[in-house]
Amino acid sequence: MKSILQKEMKNYILPLIVVDSHQAKLGNDEDVSVLKFETTNKEVAKDLVTFIETGKKYVLDADFSPSKNTNGHYDIFVEVERNKNLPSNIIDLARDIEHTTGMLPWNFSFHKSKSKYKLTHENLSNQVPTTPNEYEFLTNDELDEDVKSFFESSNVQSINRNGKLLILEKKYGNHVFEIESMNSSVSKGVFKIDNSSESQSSYINSWLGSGYKVIKLDDSFKITNQDKSLIVKAKDF
Repeated sequence: MKSILQKEMKNYILPLIVVDSHQAKLGNDEDVSVLKFETTNKEVAKDLVTFIETGKKYVLDADFSPSKNTNGHYDIFVEVERNKNLPSNIIDLARDIEHTTGMLPWNFSFHKSKSKYKLTHENLSNQVPTTPNEYEFLTNDELDEDVKSFFESSNVQSINRNGKLLILEKKYGNHVFEIESMNSSVSKGVFKIDNSSESQSSYINSWLGSGYKVIKLDDSFKITNQDKSLIVKAKDF
């Protein structure tokens, strides 16, 4: 890594990481995640880019904007491979930067959302796509409308989505699912026909109501309604 003194960049780096708000240079957006940091100092931006580029194998590229953004700050862009390790790698990178800044109260936001979340592995896993399929549906502006339409004929009374998390509520209870994909073909997965899997599928089917077909594929459930499908993981059973 570039030789930078401990806490040399203290008070220069803003404690917010914006994920996937910009296009990747070294690949497709569904394969590469772009992290944006901000600093109040141009020289700090330049030094931090060098520091980041020479430090981590999972960093594909790092660069900074030589001009100030609308906030009067300098943007630093870091490209990281999108895979299951992405949440851990984002936290690892933030902790590495803290060697130069001191500890920071990190938050992050995703894509076009103005919502900010505390930087934890759980929050990142719930909000940030780690596969191309997840990126495709989480950046789809019509996702909420599609989900609402999908469950329109069900027994569900309230539908709420927060990132990958889908909360379906009825009068006497609710269930939480993690969306893996929507209306995409399933190229792999083992159809589970053991008693436990069939019992779980039957329960979800009954809970949603007629018109839905539920089968278990590996550890996920494929829910079908006419020509549309939703693949989810159950978070609470």
